[in-house]
Amino acid sequence: MSDKSFTFSRFLKNVLIMAGIGIVFVLFFFYIYLPSSTNHNETITVPELIGLTYEDLDEFVIKRDLRYEIVEDSGYSESAAPLSILSQNPKPGSKVKMNRKIYIALNAKVPPKVKMPNLINTDVQNAEDILNTNGLKLGSLTYEPNLANNAVLAQTINGKPIDAGTSIFKGSSIDLVIGDGEGVQRFLTPDFIGKTLDDVKFQINASKLKLDVINFIKVDSVAENTIYKQLPPAGSMIRSGSLIEIWVNGKDSNDEELNELSDGDVKMQ
Repeated sequence: MSDKSFTFSRFLKNVLIMAGIGIVFVLFFFYIYLPSSTNHNETITVPELIGLTYEDLDEFVIKRDLRYEIVEDSGYSESAAPLSILSQNPKPGSKVKMNRKIYIALNAKVPPKVKMPNLINTDVQNAEDILNTNGLKLGSLTYEPNLANNAVLAQTINGKPIDAGTSIFKGSSIDLVIGDGEGVQRFLTPDFIGKTLDDVKFQINASKLKLDVINFIKVDSVAENTIYKQLPPAGSMIRSGSLIEIWVNGKDSNDEELNELSDGDVKMQ
């Protein structure tokens, strides 16, 4: 009986010793060996890389016990230098382990190409929005006489017209020709008073105006066959193509030449 008790006691003692050794081994592995081998609680603050050039990466990253990888699909920013860093992951200030890899996007050397949109007949504000959406910029605006107020009449780049769908570099400036809404250029009405009918007809044609009505009325204030009244009055603002009415001292000769040149109604009073 005593032998059995002795044997069991020794067995229990051995089990406890082995258990103790096991516990010590586990504690040593997790709290001493593993932390030391994985740099537990030792972290590195990710530096700010955005704006650096590609040539600076090795010195700036590797000496901090980090690694980096350039992502294939980078990007383009007109404000950034070619091959400078546009973005990074993890972000600056993040806490990472040693030898952590940082994924980096570089600015392209050459801007990517985009398709030129169709801006014809759109208003200026809408045209600018479309350009911005397509990665393009609004250049200079040139206004031309046209009834289409504030509408795009032509789109150009470097002084040459560019058709919709043409491939151009992203960030290009597009110049626009815009309608002024007035149709044609305005100018002051010439002074026809005191001039002969033939001279006035020639001047009206040269000014791209239209002779609407000729009123023949005898008066004593001016010489025969000269103009003594006109509408619109001299100095009024008119446009090309405007109608002119005149009053002539004399009677309608009714000759063919007069009728051909008048291009309007002739009134006899």
